[in-house]
Amino acid sequence: MATAAVLHSRSSIDSLRSIRSTATNRTTIHNRLQKALPTKDRDVWASNEGTKPQALPARFADLKKRLVKPEDYDAVRASWDRLLLALEQRVQVIKTAGPMAVPVVDFTEIQESNGQFPVEISDTIRAAGCCVVRGVVPRAQALEWKASLLSYVDRHPDIRRIPDDLEPQIYSTFWQKAQIEARSHPAVIRTQLAISQLYTASEDTEVDLVNQALYADRWRVRRPGSAGMFQPHLDNGSIERWEDEEYGRVFRKIWEGKWEEYDAWDMDHRAEAVMDLYGGPGACSAFRSLQGWLSIDDNGPQCGTIQLLPDIKLSTAYILLRPFFNDQNKLDMDSTYFYGADPGQGHVLKDIWHPHLHLDHTIVSCPKAAPGDYVLWHCDLVHKVEEQHKGVNDSSVIYIPVVPLCGYNVGNLVDQRKAFLEGIPPPDMPPVSSSEGLERDHEDRGKPDHIMTLAGRRLMGLEPFEVNEAGITAGQKTIREAANEALGF
Repeated sequence: MATAAVLHSRSSIDSLRSIRSTATNRTTIHNRLQKALPTKDRDVWASNEGTKPQALPARFADLKKRLVKPEDYDAVRASWDRLLLALEQRVQVIKTAGPMAVPVVDFTEIQESNGQFPVEISDTIRAAGCCVVRGVVPRAQALEWKASLLSYVDRHPDIRRIPDDLEPQIYSTFWQKAQIEARSHPAVIRTQLAISQLYTASEDTEVDLVNQALYADRWRVRRPGSAGMFQPHLDNGSIERWEDEEYGRVFRKIWEGKWEEYDAWDMDHRAEAVMDLYGGPGACSAFRSLQGWLSIDDNGPQCGTIQLLPDIKLSTAYILLRPFFNDQNKLDMDSTYFYGADPGQGHVLKDIWHPHLHLDHTIVSCPKAAPGDYVLWHCDLVHKVEEQHKGVNDSSVIYIPVVPLCGYNVGNLVDQRKAFLEGIPPPDMPPVSSSEGLERDHEDRGKPDHIMTLAGRRLMGLEPFEVNEAGITAGQKTIREAANEALGF
């Protein structure tokens, strides 16, 4: 990748080093805690040009041999054959179902089930890796937030618009009143906690699936007729899934030839994994267990909405095993093709590289999402946006991911709090020029008083986490204590 100048070192490095987590005790921490500005689009995403991906350095062949042992070769070959058969069947199911392959649940069902997804829908969501939760926020409130955001950028034309000022889709504000209210809304947080409970963690794993850590993102208004911006891709790291040892343990069953036993919702090793070994400009310095957006207008198929591949186990197993098989489906332990997972760049997918996924048929548009609906998808799920917006309404959303409290995320939370209080962009999204407008210069930006709940103040690092709560695990207690220490409580 082309090298861009490092903007600055992340300020929370000292507090991160104090946290008892293997994710923060590595020689790679310096790379992770610095961010480079992209110079060209290809600096963010891996190139998808050509019939074959670019070959990575020779050390990645050694990496493959570390992950798949000779004694497992036969098992992995057999598992690949089973996987291709299962994919062939699943492709037909998704192709027939279309958007209906994405599970939908009403927020009232969560309320009536003690804050959890009903049993009959939770297994469906776990299998698909995504869902739409309807009616999380009242429609009128969501539309009011949209109007507030648009009014703000109208008053401040210096705010950066992406891709450009003529046809903006994404706006670089992070701390507006509407964004702060949406992140801290009690129903939004309750939905996040409900879907977090689909994950499991051992008693001693230092992760808290009850408390959240802030990761501020932007918001989008995609207008009718606009072209899409994102190709099929994965978030939450790229080559790190293979290269980082702790991250690799998440997928160990796949590399042992037992993909059927793989659990995409097991948090034990994810909580310690490093997802940004190279400090790439398109990488994320936080662990988002689920990506998500809150709809603030009427979104739906052919209206510029998100598209998802609703099968988390089969798609993950295929992507993780793909570098180990050539185009003739023979075990290949010597090549260094990782099919769009280039170091320091976003992980992209392509039909010719991932033929058995049949991306044209398995990536389906999300069902209709009205203002106030919340769309969520697993951190390993393949997704993109529709290439054309053929509808009549804006496709507008506020990006609000699910970010569990863990060692990897505590240092980021320290930085997020600092950025919020100062009104500056968070570290992953620095300004691209000195002329770009910053919220710190605007008196009408969001303030701590706009946070709606105590849970919201905690997720923004403004209140300590409760360390003596009855019934919490040893791992929860440890990470809450570490977070309070890093935050200065």
